[in-house]
Amino acid sequence: MARALVYAHHDRDGVFDPHVVEALRRYRPLMDHVTVVSTSAQQLSVEMRPFVDRFLARDNIGYDFSSWRAGLEALGQPDRFDEIVCANDSVYGPLFNLESAFTDARVATADLWGMCLSEQGTKRRGRVACPHVQSWWFAMRKPLLASSAFTAFWNSVVPLATKDDIVDRYEIGLTEHFARAGFRIAGLYDAGTAGPITWWELLPHLSLWHPTLSRRHFRKARRMPHNPSELVWQRLLDAGVPFVKVGLFRVNHYGLDREHVLAGLEADTPYEVGLIRAHLQRVGRS
Repeated sequence: MARALVYAHHDRDGVFDPHVVEALRRYRPLMDHVTVVSTSAQQLSVEMRPFVDRFLARDNIGYDFSSWRAGLEALGQPDRFDEIVCANDSVYGPLFNLESAFTDARVATADLWGMCLSEQGTKRRGRVACPHVQSWWFAMRKPLLASSAFTAFWNSVVPLATKDDIVDRYEIGLTEHFARAGFRIAGLYDAGTAGPITWWELLPHLSLWHPTLSRRHFRKARRMPHNPSELVWQRLLDAGVPFVKVGLFRVNHYGLDREHVLAGLEADTPYEVGLIRAHLQRVGRS
């Protein structure tokens, strides 16, 4: 199977962080072609060069969807590949073997698939469930790549004013567009079939020593729909998703005990957790 990766990169300091270099090192054996599109770096670092076939630098407008559009256009005829993966640097990982995900029975027959199916919408959509593949990692297969629906969607991608606009029109819109065209959608983790958050999942993040975080966690974790990749990180790992969101540590919207998460990653994965600590030390936590 011929497979390509289009990887969207942005770093406030214009560098390729060691966790990004490690990600591309792990992607490389699984890809016949790798394109990296950066909105901050002007050239590849020496460490990145062995893992990348094409590098594109572009202005920091349009968020990742504009980067993916630029990378897809640079590939030329997309259906010369059996599968194209679009990913970004908003996650740490792969934390463990990624290869098995591509043949997993849950996604084996899908035309569009990803690591995580979320039901969380945008502010304008309110609390209505909006099932969609989260866009930090998704893959498109040949029937979809060869379709007019593929061309129509990516031709429609233009810079929009806000991130909420991007999520509404392109992240959620990606799944909605291809579902309407009759393509099969799947994910390794599906929030739509998962049960509610349990007390056992809440308890490790509740502490008298951190009352503000604990209140945030208790309040927001019980609110549905949630962002599964930033709240139920352990469920994603158990589902075979070899990634954890950077935002879980930096923004920590759900008030998680970040040291508990890091300890869990250290115990349950072979990933070098020092890469996460070093990145957070450089860019800071919100």
